[in-house]
Amino acid sequence: MIEYANLVPATGSLASYFNAFFFSFPSAFWALFLIMLAVAVSAYVTRQLTFGGSVAAFLVGFGPTWVLGFGALATLLLFFIAAGVLGKIAKKVIAFDVMKIQEKGGRRDAVQVYANGLMALVAALLYAFNPSITFLVMFGSAVGEAASDTFASEVGILSRTKPVSIITGRPMTPGLSGAVSPLGLASGILGAVLIALCMWGCFLPLTAKSALIASVIALSSFFGCLLDSILGATVQAHYYDEVEDRITERSVIDGRSLPLERGLSWVDNDIVNLVSNVASAVLGMSLALIFT
Repeated sequence: MIEYANLVPATGSLASYFNAFFFSFPSAFWALFLIMLAVAVSAYVTRQLTFGGSVAAFLVGFGPTWVLGFGALATLLLFFIAAGVLGKIAKKVIAFDVMKIQEKGGRRDAVQVYANGLMALVAALLYAFNPSITFLVMFGSAVGEAASDTFASEVGILSRTKPVSIITGRPMTPGLSGAVSPLGLASGILGAVLIALCMWGCFLPLTAKSALIASVIALSSFFGCLLDSILGATVQAHYYDEVEDRITERSVIDGRSLPLERGLSWVDNDIVNLVSNVASAVLGMSLALIFT
C-alpha cells in the first residue's frame, strides 16, 4: 500500500521530501490515520465541523493524502485553515440578519463537506489507478473551486459596496446566493490562485509547462466559483419571508413554512456547490488533456 504516494514524481519540493521519508515506514498507514483523525477531531472541537462533518472530512482528507502524499495534505489544509479563519472573521462582523437568510450557518455538516470535497477524493482515487497529470489537475481544480467559492463568500459579504445579481445586475441583499461584488470576485480569484500556487509548489517543477498547468487549475477553479453564483441566482431555491419582508434561502423560519419565491424547491446550496465543484474538476481535467 505504501507505493501510492510514490506514484507522484519527486519535484524537489518539501512535500516530496516528506513523502520519501514518511511513506518509507511500514506503519505509515496508521501514522497517517492518526494524523487525519487529529485534524478531524480538532475541527469538531473548534466547532468548525459537526460530528458528521468531521467524519466526512477525515475520509476526504485521508484518501487524497494516502494516494498523493503530503502535497495533497498541504493543499487541503491551506483551504481548510483559510476557510476556518475567514469564517470566524465574517461571523464576528456579519449582522445577525445576514446570517439568518442563509440556509446553513456556522459549523459545516457532512453534506457540505462532501459537496465541496467529494471530487477531490474521486480525483485522487482515479490517480491511484492511472497516475496522470490530468487527475492531479482535476484534484487541484476541485480544491481550488471550493477555496475560490469560500473566499468569495466569506470576504465578499464584508464588502461596503452593495452586491448585485450576477445575472441581472440588480442590487441584492448581502449573503444571498447569486450576489456578487468586486471584493468578492477579487477574493475568489485570490483563493483560486493560492491553491494553484500550492499545487505548483508541491507537485510540479519550475518550468513554463508547470506554469501553464497551474494557470489551468486557477482558471478552472474560478470558473466553478462563477458557476456557483450563476446557479445560485437562477435555479437555487429562494423563499419569501412575509414577516421580515425579505428573500431567504431557508424554507422554514421559526416553525413557519415559507412560499417559494424563485428557483427549484429541490435545489439547495449544497446541490449548487456539488454541481459547481464537479464542473470545475471536469473542466480542469479536460483542459489538462488538451494542453498537456
